[in-house]
Amino acid sequence: MNFVRHHWFGLIMSIVVCAFMLMFVLVLLSPRQDAKKRGFIPCTETLAENILSCQKNKVFCLLSAVVKNSWCDAKVIGAGFSMWVGGEQSTPWANYIFEPEIVFDGIDDPEAREQYLKENPNLKTEMIELKRLSEELENEESKEQQLNEEDKPE
Repeated sequence: MNFVRHHWFGLIMSIVVCAFMLMFVLVLLSPRQDAKKRGFIPCTETLAENILSCQKNKVFCLLSAVVKNSWCDAKVIGAGFSMWVGGEQSTPWANYIFEPEIVFDGIDDPEAREQYLKENPNLKTEMIELKRLSEELENEESKEQQLNEEDKPE
């Protein structure tokens, strides 16, 4: 009992840090995209919206958004545990660590890609030309910058 009396603050802080590290690892392992938006995905989308809406008091607004996101993540973890206890899922982490359903947005459509390649047969040469033009533009900008630096009086 004497040990707890002398080290209570360190014990509490260790528990808090371990809990946040565990939550960090769980969020890191969970899918980032899902067609059904399960797991931590709604929390992350809300976090992004809250961060983008911060105008005044940015520091406090951002801190508030991060705290709300952490609370939302904790609720997802707690809901998974309660569903597991209630027998609704096989493991406590089944609601946030799962095999995601791929979001189909048309970018990986093979037919659309094939149609685009038929319409643009020399795509590779166009990309090489664009890269060459980009490098020329960068070289011109760096030369202009060097000339401007040389013209500045010291």
